[in-house]
Amino acid sequence: MAQTSNYLKKPSKIVEKRHRDEKRLNALFSTVIGMQIILLVYFLPKMAPSRANLFSEGKSRLINVARPFLLERGCQEIKSSSVATDRVSLIFELPASRDCELLAQQVSAYLNEHGFMVKKIDNLVKETGFTLFVDFQHIPIGTLAFIKTDRPYPARMPISGVKPKLAIIIDDFGYTNQEIVSNFLKLPTKLTISVIPGHPYSQWVARNAKLAGKEVIIHMPMEPEQSSNSHGEDKYMLLTGMTPEEISHRVEMACAELPEAVGMNNHMGSLFTSDPELMQIVINSLKRKGLYFIDSMTSAESVAYEVAIRNQIPTALRTVFLDNVRDKGEIQAQFERAIEIASRGGHAVAIGHICSETLSALTEILESGLLNEVELTFASEVTSLK
Repeated sequence: MAQTSNYLKKPSKIVEKRHRDEKRLNALFSTVIGMQIILLVYFLPKMAPSRANLFSEGKSRLINVARPFLLERGCQEIKSSSVATDRVSLIFELPASRDCELLAQQVSAYLNEHGFMVKKIDNLVKETGFTLFVDFQHIPIGTLAFIKTDRPYPARMPISGVKPKLAIIIDDFGYTNQEIVSNFLKLPTKLTISVIPGHPYSQWVARNAKLAGKEVIIHMPMEPEQSSNSHGEDKYMLLTGMTPEEISHRVEMACAELPEAVGMNNHMGSLFTSDPELMQIVINSLKRKGLYFIDSMTSAESVAYEVAIRNQIPTALRTVFLDNVRDKGEIQAQFERAIEIASRGGHAVAIGHICSETLSALTEILESGLLNEVELTFASEVTSLK
């Protein structure tokens, strides 16, 4: 009987031990869950974007989304405090005949498509204009004001008898010295030749372009959102992971290779040009050299133009890409669009590439006299400090 009693006690002890183990596991599990909740509550607010970061992002995006859209529609910027730390404030002048209600609807819809919200449309006295109050991520970031004028064109429109200016920049020189290069350089008009450093014929093209009376600028390789660069220019490519010293050194190298250059625009760069701190380093280097900068606007997120304005170096925005579609008829249509924008706003910047379709279209347009409506200028002649 004693043996049987001892035998029967063993299962009860096992059950008790299991209960104790389960209690310990439950206590451990509760402790782990509790610690995770504490960590989430403590650190999650710090991991989320701060209000200051959201404001900075929204401010930069509003400037770079709204400004090109409005300039292309004949709105002329007459005042800007867009570099202020407290808010964005852009003011545009409109012809008296402009339908304010329609424009307000178009701008509001466009901003909504790009992640903004127009909280309020404030009509000025006697229908003389209106103001848009813009939010980003539920944070007020600034205003876009529009004021009507009795002048038929905005304030920056050249005085009577002076033609609007159109600067034509042709990108991607340096890969070759084939006949197409010489044919571009022989064109009887002002052209700005943008040369990529690091290729076999980069220096050759720059020298010959200057001898042909063209303006030379550096087509600086910058990191795109999707990696894509040619062998040769990789040692000049500006990358987002570089130190300030590396970026400055590469800009210096490009300037040393192409001493004929009087300015710079970006080759690709949809990722690099969206970073204000990195663009600040580039602009500082250009300012020391006395060079201007053209923002090719390969991305709506680009802050290059804004950083150049803030640092008071001559700058301008690309208005039209001529040959995104390599078709002569389409390129001619883009030239006509550039002429129209220049006529409304006083000037425009058109960027094309060294390809046969662009050369053919430009040659025919020059011969047709269509470009007689504008004054063809170098890019340096349409830059401003605003």
